Formats: sequence, structure tokens, C-alpha cells
Amino acid sequence: MSNRLIHVISIVMVLCLTGCWDRKEINDIAIMQLSALDLDPFTGGYKGYLQVAIPKTIGAGQASAGGGSKQKTYMSVVSSGTDIESIVTQLERKLSRDVLLSHRRILIVGDTLASKNLAPLMDYITRNPKNRLRTYLVIARDTDAKSLAETSYSLEATKEEAMREIIARKMKIPTMLRDFFASSAAPGIEPIAAAFSKDKKDDKIILDSIALFKNHALVGYVDGNEAVALSTILGNEPNGDVKVRISDQKGSLSVRIDKLTVHKKVKVVQDQPQFMLVISASGHIMDNRTTVDISNPTHINELNESFEQEITNMYQKLLITLQKTYKTDSIGLGHTLYQKYPKIWKKSEKNWDTLFPEQEVRLEVSANIPQMGALGAPYYLKEEELTD
Repeated sequence: MSNRLIHVISIVMVLCLTGCWDRKEINDIAIMQLSALDLDPFTGGYKGYLQVAIPKTIGAGQASAGGGSKQKTYMSVVSSGTDIESIVTQLERKLSRDVLLSHRRILIVGDTLASKNLAPLMDYITRNPKNRLRTYLVIARDTDAKSLAETSYSLEATKEEAMREIIARKMKIPTMLRDFFASSAAPGIEPIAAAFSKDKKDDKIILDSIALFKNHALVGYVDGNEAVALSTILGNEPNGDVKVRISDQKGSLSVRIDKLTVHKKVKVVQDQPQFMLVISASGHIMDNRTTVDISNPTHINELNESFEQEITNMYQKLLITLQKTYKTDSIGLGHTLYQKYPKIWKKSEKNWDTLFPEQEVRLEVSANIPQMGALGAPYYLKEEELTD
């Protein structure tokens, strides 16, 4: 009897395991590569844009069967509306397949819309569990999001892959949606995002800025080495170079920054916070546009001093930009105070927007150039052209 019961149970279990009740054929799915959102200047509403993958062209490497003209790897869809949900509904009605959100890697927002308010967009994203929080949030600087999304890029098979690789390999900016939400919700820090623009020289995309936010709205940007300084304060690796000089010498030397670590410290004296950034930097010389033999120990010491001063200037300029120009705590000084002295933070929290610009931040910088490259002066100089 027990054997018969076991057989019946086994049969029932096998029947339950057969089939797939919620299956979807690959031919029924529209894989979203990226999406873009702009402010409609005429209606004050939204303009939406999607790029949906065409799998057969991606596999063909963007080339036709005859090896001739390139084919698009995506189909673009455009819509507009007074709110985000109405745009999404119109976009879906233009597609013969069901949209798969979980594969979206890039979400581009035009700077005009970002300057207004990102709160409605962020709220919409959090209410749909299919949205992937590892999606990269990108701000289109000095252009609209749709135009940035349609910029040609031949090196990678897809546009979103190019943007993702540039962010991950070059600037290493914490710009995923999860980073934006975490900074927005955390006390004493404002979120940031990667800012792409179109280079006027060749009309290609370029990542050379970080977008700064305050109260869910874009307030400005930091560029160049200020962006490198901000990124390193937030714990990321550097990607930049500085120019160093030797006194009484024409020309300069370029130093590639190899390592740049920053530790935020705070102590409270008489109920007042005192902040300090402890910075450690190292690099190597990439080129020498002087006639100096840099293997000379005297010059090595002077180059290290110049390098240290340039690193100091880099962070001083960033602090001025954040505290005086935009008045937004993107580096998380308030969060550092909250973590170490929560009771002091509680007293300052409501007024932090006015207190942050007045905070004095001391810099303790240690920088050196352990690698001088090919020792000596440039090889192309004659001996009589060299200077001590």
C-alpha cells in the first residue's frame, strides 16, 4: 500500500513540474537598451525616448551580410505627455512586444528637466519593481537627452555599452540609480550623477563632468580635476593629471595621478564641528617640457613640492565650488558628522544648508612622484641645451 502511495505522489509531483505557466517567448520581448527623458519646452510636460534592441543586427556586429553599410542595432520610439506614466503607455502601444525593463543599462535625463525636479521620476522608478537599480543615471549636459542618445558611436555594438564602459573605466562615478537613492535618503549628503556632453570638435560623447544635486534638482557641475577630487573623496579611483613646474624654468611637466586616497575626519570643539581631509597622492611623470635633468635630487624634491601644491589647489577649488557657488554637500561632510557625532548632527540637521557653506575644512596633503619615467632630460636635447 505504501508503495502505491509513493507512486501516486511521484506522478502528481511530476505533473506539477511540467510546463511553464508564465513563460514568454524571446520573440515576444522588446529588450530596452536605454531610455531618455526631456522636458517639453512647449507644454511643460515630458518627452520620452526609448532604444529597443534588434538582436539580429547586434549579433551581426552592425554590418550587413554583404559587409557593406551598417545597420542600426536598435529601433527608436518617441512619445510625449503631461506625466511619465502617460508617456510609458504611449511608448508601449507603439511596440509589438512586451518591454523588458530589467536589461536597461542607461537612463538619460536632459539637464533642463533635471534642473526642475527629479523627484517625480525617482518616485515612478521606485514604484515599479521591474526597474533595475543598477541602471546608470546620466545627465545630458548642454543638450537634450534624445540628442545625446542618438549620437553615433562605432567602437561598441550598442550605445549604452559605450556609456557604461566610459563611466566604469574612466571616471568611476557612483552614478547608478541605487547610488542616487542612497545619497538622497542618507543624512548630510547630496546625490551626484555622471554628466555626458557632445564634444563640439567631433560630435562624440564625452564624460568630463559630474552633475551636482540639491533637494532632487540639478544645481550645477564640476569639471576636470575638480571632478576627480570629488570622485576620490567619495572613495573612487582617480583618473587625471596635473601640471608641475620647477622655479626659474620655462615649461612644465605632466604628472599622471596613480593613487589618490582621501579620509574625512571630524572632531567637535565646544559643540562646533571641525573637518579635515587627509589626502595621500602619488603619480608618475608622463612628459617633460623643460630642459631640466629631473634625475637631479634637488629637482626631485621641488617636483614633489609642486605636485603636493597642485593636489592641494585641486581640493581647495572643489570646496569653494561646493560651499560658495552651489552650496550643496556632495562630499558628505554632514554625513561624516552624523556617523561620528549623531547628537551634534541632530542639532545641526535642520540648518545644515546654511551651516555647510560656512564650515572650514583643513587639508592635510602628502604627495610624491616615485616614478620619474625615463630619467634625465628629454633625449632630443643636446648636452649644451641642458640646464642644471
